[in-house]
Amino acid sequence: MNMGNIEKTSFKMPPEWADHSCCWMQWPTDNFPSDVTASWSNFDIEKGRISWAEVANTISQFETLKMIVHPDNLGSAKKLLSPQVEILSLPINDAWARDSGAIFLLDEEGELGGVDSDFNCWGYQTDFELDDKVAEFMIRASNARYFKNNMVLEGGSIHVDGEGSLLTTEQCLLHENRNPELSKIEIEENLKKTFGVTNIIWLKYGTDEGTDGHVDNVACFTSPGTVMAMTCNDKNDPYYDRLSENLEILKTARDSSGNPLNVIELEMSYKRIIPDDDEPCSYMNFYIANDAIVLPVFNDKKADNNAKNIIQTQFPSRKMICLDGTQILLGGGGVHCITQQQPRSRNG
Repeated sequence: MNMGNIEKTSFKMPPEWADHSCCWMQWPTDNFPSDVTASWSNFDIEKGRISWAEVANTISQFETLKMIVHPDNLGSAKKLLSPQVEILSLPINDAWARDSGAIFLLDEEGELGGVDSDFNCWGYQTDFELDDKVAEFMIRASNARYFKNNMVLEGGSIHVDGEGSLLTTEQCLLHENRNPELSKIEIEENLKKTFGVTNIIWLKYGTDEGTDGHVDNVACFTSPGTVMAMTCNDKNDPYYDRLSENLEILKTARDSSGNPLNVIELEMSYKRIIPDDDEPCSYMNFYIANDAIVLPVFNDKKADNNAKNIIQTQFPSRKMICLDGTQILLGGGGVHCITQQQPRSRNG
């Protein structure tokens, strides 16, 4: 495998709307950790697999879909997945490819690179040693140049605009269970060197406790310099203060060229799905596929339609596909959390 020193290259992370060669996912395993957080404890693996398959089968209509499946679970995967989906066998612990998988890069010549960051299962919440090997497996299978990042980092904790800016949250990246030995400045330097960015925009909070506040539940770039943010207009909602503070940060933030951000507000659903938990449903957790948007919805007609319309205006040329996000949320995430894009390289 071609090893690389990331500090001496022109590699950078493309935005999610750049052309993909494929999308990676991981199939829910029989030992899915269902007793770690309030949300995960409500996960039904059979219902979950149906939802994972719906996402995979949908995306496979627009780009190649590669599903990593534990050898013990090949039967369930083959039963539910479209023949178009490519199955790769590998022992895994869990099913969140955004976080345990590789983050792919391109250089100026279109060569593919892949970052293997340390994965400690969102702060040592359960078994993770097998999932810490997933990123290297993906990089090797893709014939990408391998870059090892010795900092703990999950893909759901960052989002880039492809023009030098990166979004993240202090709640996650500065959490004591991630990289307690690193200062905020050192973490910034790692992000800049690893992902080829120059401008870090720090939000204060996410909304989910299971990942310590990943940014992909509360904000994302939709084009260079444009950020979509989850908002809350109900002052009595437990997330009103957090989301309002995030919004104020974005309204005063600048892109990598020093220009004010264009902020698109997307009001959250006030419907709560997870029993005994107040985590809001996130429309921000959608996947940008080639020619499509795959959006989780939650049987909240007014909020679902509002999210669909606002996101469609940001991606007018892509087909909007709405899938029930309930089971994925009960597992602890959304469509974005279970997918990881691989950008198209000069070799396809």
